[in-house]
Amino acid sequence: MVAVVLVGAAVAGTVLLASHRAPAPLALGSPAASGAAASLVGTWKVASGSEVGYRVREQLINQPAPTEAVARTTQVSGGLQVTVAGSTIRAKGLQFNANLASLVSQDKYANYQVYQRDFFVRSIYLQTDSFPNADFTADSVDIPLASDPGPVSVTVTGKLTVHGETKSVTTKVQAQRTANGVEVAGSIDVDMRDFNVSVPSISFTKAEPQVVIEYHLVLVRA
Repeated sequence: MVAVVLVGAAVAGTVLLASHRAPAPLALGSPAASGAAASLVGTWKVASGSEVGYRVREQLINQPAPTEAVARTTQVSGGLQVTVAGSTIRAKGLQFNANLASLVSQDKYANYQVYQRDFFVRSIYLQTDSFPNADFTADSVDIPLASDPGPVSVTVTGKLTVHGETKSVTTKVQAQRTANGVEVAGSIDVDMRDFNVSVPSISFTKAEPQVVIEYHLVLVRA
């Protein structure tokens, strides 16, 4: 009888874990387009279709193993300026802003409503009434001209401000020209405690302190 109960519990745990669905990391979407580098010169701004969010491992009380909590917002703004010198594209004055008060969970369970997590994360841990935004800024980054229209990869060092705390961060970015402009995608790994954010621990879930901040930005001419 004990063996039957244990087997039943194991099967139930596997079913619960399998019911969890988290979206894939944000990434480039549109096919790359070609064009002269000089056509990129000018000011660019964030447009519709952009997303920013976080990915955190958590342990829900009804799950046998950790899963990924994923929340995103489309309320993103900002932009940059582009100049071209020789074989180098220079992006400068990078400034991007995401509204954390509009973060909404994207992962789903067949038998659990994760939207309850959003209230606690936004109001108690991120304290979005006092700190509604996350900001990333960088002075400049040089991007070598590519020989083909495919994506280019570059590392950008800048400042990230969350919860009233500003820290230096590094992000690996993929960028490409599209038929309608430019798109970039990448991620930043941080420890929420470095930004004075307590690690969420509530009645039905407990998070881990490491956070992956993901972004996909669609840029058009300002």
